[in-house]
Amino acid sequence: MAAPNALLDPILQPSAGQPDVEYPYSDGKVLTETEPHARSIVAMRDQLETHFMARADAYVAGSMAVYFRQGDATAVVVPDVFVVLGAQQKEGRKSYLLWEEAGVVPSFVVEVASESTSRRDATSKRATYERMGVHEYWRFDPLGVLIPGRLEGWRLEGGRYESVRAVRAAGWHRSEALGLELRAERWLLRFHDPLLGRDLLTHAETSAALERAERERDRVNQRIRELEARLRSSSDTG
Repeated sequence: MAAPNALLDPILQPSAGQPDVEYPYSDGKVLTETEPHARSIVAMRDQLETHFMARADAYVAGSMAVYFRQGDATAVVVPDVFVVLGAQQKEGRKSYLLWEEAGVVPSFVVEVASESTSRRDATSKRATYERMGVHEYWRFDPLGVLIPGRLEGWRLEGGRYESVRAVRAAGWHRSEALGLELRAERWLLRFHDPLLGRDLLTHAETSAALERAERERDRVNQRIRELEARLRSSSDTG
């Protein structure tokens, strides 16, 4: 996504009087989540990293500090999963500093709802993402107790967030930012590629599909060997 417009620029301006500021990439705390929360975050990144693997200008990350005002270490958010379109895929980032990335803000952010963060994610954090110019902000509830339908999203329209409505049956929503569709499937936030007409897979699903293909290949090869053995036997007895 392009750099923020003039309406959003002030949030990115350097903070006066702080020439030497450290931007921590860890607060030293051990984060704990429920098993569905942790699985959902990993599964989202699996799907999106694989989908955007071939694009050098798409960066997928999560649980990473995103600093949005130079000189102010308190101007930070830590999305559970985010995608930046227009940022290089490069290894070694410990945090995402907007002023070092030509002001390119995340295009797409997902926060996984929990009892401890739900209220802040829906209010002050949403307001921060709106001011930063994050094109789409989504909240996903893997337990189905905090968000009706487990999924809700907002999209920037005229510099302000507007709710995103489902585009078709079965709870499918469209992400304009990513060109994908998404919906809640219990603990999993599923992404779908409408151009190819197929769902994106997690690493576990990809591995399972490869194992099934290998088993089917072995079954076919075994059947071929059995048929060849029968043909040889028939030839010998004939």
